[in-house]
Amino acid sequence: MLEKIRTYPTSPSDEQLAYTLKQWSYARIDNWLDTDFNTLSWWFEVALAIVSLFVWWKLVDKERLLELIFYGFSIMTVSIWLDQVGYELGVWYYPVDLIPVFPPSTAIDYIMLPVIYALVYQYCSPWKIFLIATFLMSGVFSFILEPLLEKSGFYVPVQWKCYYSFPIYIALGILMKMTVEKIKTIMATYKSKL
Repeated sequence: MLEKIRTYPTSPSDEQLAYTLKQWSYARIDNWLDTDFNTLSWWFEVALAIVSLFVWWKLVDKERLLELIFYGFSIMTVSIWLDQVGYELGVWYYPVDLIPVFPPSTAIDYIMLPVIYALVYQYCSPWKIFLIATFLMSGVFSFILEPLLEKSGFYVPVQWKCYYSFPIYIALGILMKMTVEKIKTIMATYKSKL
């Protein structure tokens, strides 16, 4: 009798999920090779990535290089995670990307966001100035760049509005600055005890 009540299907096994993910990855690579690779949009992303790295290297304070790389890497890690969650849940997707495997927005998550955040962190060290710059940067990202990326075909929001991103960009900058400053304080305390 109990078996007749349970007519709903069971969830897929780990093996089935792994196979499905593998098939999805191959399909994405095939799609990327057919529609993205070596197109004008793809070359635009390549150029954007190279220019961003070049500008960052020219402007970065080499004496604070380790701190700025750590801050940028922290931004990159969290933005990749957030982007992947949104992508996996179908909240948005990216029709064009540098590479055909996740995260779905390589140029933005790996290069542009970390570079811009790190430069704001470097040039706007006092908290008051940092907060103002972060609010401005977040506004530009949310209300100018996201709609521009959407209109140019690099980003497709499915269940997302640009104003949802605004507090996330702000929180990301603030939390990472707090984290880096806390680590710097711990390191300074440790060094003074030596």
